[in-house]
Amino acid sequence: MKISINAGHTKSGAGYGAVSGKYKESEITRLVAKELMKLLIAKGHKVYDCTVDSASSQNAYLAQSVKLANSVDTDLFISIHCNIGGGSGTEVYTHKGKKLDKAVHVCYELSRLGFRNRGIKDGSKLYVIRKTTAPAMLIELFFLDDKTDRALYDKLGCKGIAKAIAEAF
Repeated sequence: MKISINAGHTKSGAGYGAVSGKYKESEITRLVAKELMKLLIAKGHKVYDCTVDSASSQNAYLAQSVKLANSVDTDLFISIHCNIGGGSGTEVYTHKGKKLDKAVHVCYELSRLGFRNRGIKDGSKLYVIRKTTAPAMLIELFFLDDKTDRALYDKLGCKGIAKAIAEAF
């Protein structure tokens, strides 16, 4: 399988992503994405890194990410994120909430680690879901502002989370 992976948000400036105390979305997404890419390559998949480290704005970041994803012929585009806003657990966004086999398995594998399975959501309004030519999913790993989710992340680390996602493949 050929897979494009985007570590959500930029490293600094515009489009940095969510922050809750010491937890920074753009740092976590890069750690998880890097580990996930290694694991998928080890499983025999062809992986393309579509991460954008800097952009002049959130819109520029999104456009650059999609341009990278669409520049290669892949079977699946994955964008990795962390949520914030008072919830807990993991969820995956797809076009019109389509229950892509891999998306369902990602939710399942992350829930086996202890994260609440929030399921597959309609991501049709999300730029990276709308604009990529390959089937796409945006994974919200966990909620940065949830104490239980953060404790679970601290216990598992990026390697534990990446390994669970890789199990879906």
